[in-house]
Amino acid sequence: MPFPKQAKPEFVPRVLSIAGTDPTGGAGLHADLKSIAAAGGYGMGVVTALVSQNTVGVRAVHTPPVDFLVEQLAAVTDDVTIDAVKIGMLGSRELTQVVTNWLRQTKPAVVVLDPVMVATSGDRLLDEDALDAMRDLVAEATVITPNVPELALLADGPEANDLTELIEQALEFASKNDVIVIAKTGHLSGDEAGNAVAFPGGQVSFSSSPRIHTENTHGTGCSLSAALATRIGGGSAVDDALRWTTRWLSESIRFADDLHVGQGHGPIDHGHRARRLEKVALRRMQPVRLNSNFSQEDFEGADAEQTPRELESFFGSSLQIAPAGPFTAQLWRDIEDIITEIGDMFSVRSLLRGDLSSEETDFFVAQEAWYLHQVFPVLSHLATKAPCPKEQVLWSSLAQETLVRALELSNNTLEEASSTVEDIEPTTITQLLLDIHSSCSAFNTYRVAVTSIVAEMWMSAELNLQGKSLVDRDSKIAGWVEVYSDPEFIDSVQQALGVLEENMSSASEAELKTIRNIFRRAAVLEREAYAQPGRGW
Repeated sequence: MPFPKQAKPEFVPRVLSIAGTDPTGGAGLHADLKSIAAAGGYGMGVVTALVSQNTVGVRAVHTPPVDFLVEQLAAVTDDVTIDAVKIGMLGSRELTQVVTNWLRQTKPAVVVLDPVMVATSGDRLLDEDALDAMRDLVAEATVITPNVPELALLADGPEANDLTELIEQALEFASKNDVIVIAKTGHLSGDEAGNAVAFPGGQVSFSSSPRIHTENTHGTGCSLSAALATRIGGGSAVDDALRWTTRWLSESIRFADDLHVGQGHGPIDHGHRARRLEKVALRRMQPVRLNSNFSQEDFEGADAEQTPRELESFFGSSLQIAPAGPFTAQLWRDIEDIITEIGDMFSVRSLLRGDLSSEETDFFVAQEAWYLHQVFPVLSHLATKAPCPKEQVLWSSLAQETLVRALELSNNTLEEASSTVEDIEPTTITQLLLDIHSSCSAFNTYRVAVTSIVAEMWMSAELNLQGKSLVDRDSKIAGWVEVYSDPEFIDSVQQALGVLEENMSSASEAELKTIRNIFRRAAVLEREAYAQPGRGW
C-alpha cells in the first residue's frame, strides 16, 4: 500500500534581526527573536552592540569593531536565504553605513527598519551625522516603524499631538520617501493605542488597540517591528501583517504584569498567545464527570424556593438566573468547572470589553448569526414535540426570535450588501454546537430533547447578564449583549428551565443520566464557541 501523499510543509520565513542586546531579554535582539518565533518565523541575529542593561536602565554599551559587523552579515548572507530583515539599534554613523551598503548589495525582499533614535525618556540616541546616515538607510527600507518623536526627527518637523496629525505626517513622509510608514500611537494620550500604516500612494489602514495601563512595556517597539517583518516575510500584506501584530502585541502587553521580571520597567509577555493557544489545542472533549448520582427520590419534597442562588456564575458572583429547582441546580453544579474556565478566558473578557479587533468581533457575531439561523428547525421541532400549548408557544416563539436575531446580527456584520446569512461559513465548533441540538431533538424523548437548548440558553443569558457591566455601549458587541440580556429572553430562559426541571422530576433513571451527560456536553461546546475569537489569529 503506498504511503499517503504528505501535505506541503508550511512556509517558515527566515528573518534576520540586526540589533543590540539586552541581557534581561526584554528588548533588542533578544526580544526580536522571541517576536519572530511568536509570529511564525525562524529568527537569526547579527549583533550591533553589546548592551549591559536591565529593567532599571542601561549601565554600559560595548560596540564591537565595524569589521566584525561586516563579518557577521557576510556569514549569514553566504549561507542562508533571508526572507525578511528587521533593523534595530545601530547607534553610530559607521554602523548605519555598513548596514545600508549591505542592503544595497543583497537587496532583501522585505526590510523593516525600527529607527531607534529617541529613547522613551526623550533622550536623543543619535547625533546629527548619524541622523543623516539614518535617512539614507530609510531609502533602502520597505517599512519603517518610528515612534512619534522619531517620525518628527526624520520628517524634520514638530511632534504630532494627536492621531490626525500623526497620520498626516506619516503620509507626507511616506510619499516623499517612497516608504511605508507605521504610525504608532503609543506616545500619544487617550484610550486608543493602535497603529496606522501609511502608504506612499496615500492609502491608510488603522489597526485599533486599547491602551493598557502598565509600567511593563520594555521592548514594545523592537517587538512590533520584528513580528511585523516576520508576517510580511511570510507573505502577508502589510496592513494584514500590522493587524496581526497589533493584536498579538496588545495581548503581550496586557499580560506583562504577570511575568514579574525585574524591578523596573519589565518586558512584555511575548509567549502568552502561544501558551494560550497550546492550552486550547490540548483540550479534549473530556468524559462527563458528574459530581454525584441523583434520582427523583433524592429530591422528594424539595422546595424550588429553597434552591441555592449562590451557585457561582461566570465572574465569581452568584447566579442572576436561578435554577428552577433542585434538578436544574444540580445541572449547574455539574458544569461549574466549565463556567470557571469560560469566565477566565482572555477571549470572553476581551470580547465584552470591546478589546478584540473589529475583525474578530465580526467573526464571532457572524458565527452567532449562522448558528441562530440554523437552529430555527431545532426549536420548531421541539414545538411539535411539546405536550402542551404553553410549551408549544414557548419553542415556537423562540424559533421566530432566533430568525429575527440572525438577520439583525448578519446585517450588522456582513460587509457586502448582497451577502446573506447563508454565505457565512461555520467553523467546526459552531457546526458541532448545532449538531448536538439537532441530534438531541431528533433522537430523544421530549424530556431529554430540550436539554442541550436549555443549557445553551441559560449559559448565554447568564454570561451576558454578568458581563453587561463590562460592555461599552458604543462597542460592536453591545447589540449581542443586549439580545441575550433582554428581559423577554430572560423570561423565556426561566420558562425553559421550568420545563426542564419538570421533565427531570418525572424522568427515569436512564433519562436523568442522559440529561446530565447532554447538559455537560453542550456546556463544553459552548465553552469552545466562546474561545473562538482569540483562536483564529
